[in-house]
Amino acid sequence: MVPDIIIKGKAIYTTKGAAREYGRIGCNFYTGCPHDCAYCYLKRGAPSKQLGSTEVRLKKCFRNVQHAADTLRHELDKYLEQCQRHGIFLSFTTDPLIDETRGLTEVAITEAAMRDIPVWVLTKCSTFIYDECEFMAMMEAISPIYRGNIHFGFTLTGRDDMEPHANTNQNRIMAMRWMSLMGYSTFASIEPVIDWPSAERIVREALPWCDHFKLGLRSGVKKDYYDIAESGAAIERIVWSVENFGKTIYLKESTRRLLQQYFQPAAYEAFLSHTVDMDGKRIEL
Repeated sequence: MVPDIIIKGKAIYTTKGAAREYGRIGCNFYTGCPHDCAYCYLKRGAPSKQLGSTEVRLKKCFRNVQHAADTLRHELDKYLEQCQRHGIFLSFTTDPLIDETRGLTEVAITEAAMRDIPVWVLTKCSTFIYDECEFMAMMEAISPIYRGNIHFGFTLTGRDDMEPHANTNQNRIMAMRWMSLMGYSTFASIEPVIDWPSAERIVREALPWCDHFKLGLRSGVKKDYYDIAESGAAIERIVWSVENFGKTIYLKESTRRLLQQYFQPAAYEAFLSHTVDMDGKRIEL
């Protein structure tokens, strides 16, 4: 296989670090997010002034929405083979399904679908399912043959109190159910885990409608934030419940590092065989 070219486009780009655990090619049109979540990683460090705002703004590299859409089309064609292989992920710098961003997300989904490019969309929004005249009309128009290649994901923490301006976790699961019944692929980002009882509960509630789970820990907290014994036991229960329901789960690197402190090496490797890798392939012993 020919090595991938590093993509440094205005709309799409090759991800690195923890972002790669969600998608190898990111797609961002906007910065800023109104949810104002207490744990948001974009609020910390050097990028916080540019990316951590609650005001949603089109990226400065785009003159307007039409320019952003045209740029995406050009970049998808230029890097078509890579995009078809890895898909594109929306979005690392905002919520792609809120009112302000939904139009360009619709463009990204339709343009990708026409090029046989998988799309992953991660949101904390549920109200998009009521956008019947535009977004949902477009979703209905997409042939059922292609719907499995379009993945609707929902961040689920079970902690509405830490996500003050986002739709509730229950409403997100309702939206997940809706998209699942329409034949779209669904996934849940159980990240960050604020506390294990909330994480376990929200996984159980999402199981009937969620095809795939990603489980990750909270960043920027003290080393003893997670009790090893409690965490290991909770992760075991979550993995068994997901597997028994016939769904798949990916344990993010942060979660795996914690598990290495809980299991003996052989038991750790055996346990991972009940999970999948970043590409959804079962991990083998």
